[in-house]
Amino acid sequence: MSHAQVREQQDEAADRCQVCDLRKAIPSESLVHVDEVWTANLVLDVPGWIMVSANRHSGDWLWGLSDDEAATLGPLVRQLSAAAKAEADVERVYLMGFGEQWQHFHFMLLSRRVSTPAEFRGPGILAHAAELADRDEAFRAGARIRERLSRPS
Repeated sequence: MSHAQVREQQDEAADRCQVCDLRKAIPSESLVHVDEVWTANLVLDVPGWIMVSANRHSGDWLWGLSDDEAATLGPLVRQLSAAAKAEADVERVYLMGFGEQWQHFHFMLLSRRVSTPAEFRGPGILAHAAELADRDEAFRAGARIRERLSRPS
């Protein structure tokens, strides 16, 4: 296969990429962080729940991170988690990523609020997303998180 054919297949895959499609459709009030490497946005209408995705295509999951992605991942997770803790009544932040279907490294920060019932805590929290959802509060918390992240360190 020629280089041009490989490039054409990659472009076609990008045209069918769910992460790219989702990113194009993200309302501005759902974005909490965007830079050259990462995009972080609210997800599932739960206050403090954030999806973080690499801006480039890669099917190699965690071990395929670029040097830039690897160098900025830890600090970004720390910043997002601290902002969620401060601005969304968060007691714990769970990290979850599977990477089975999308051609971008991505994961979710699932914030557990102080008020989350005990039976919703731990790995089963995702099953309770509908019960924890509060779109208006998610947008308010997202705005506070975005504001905190935009402040100079």
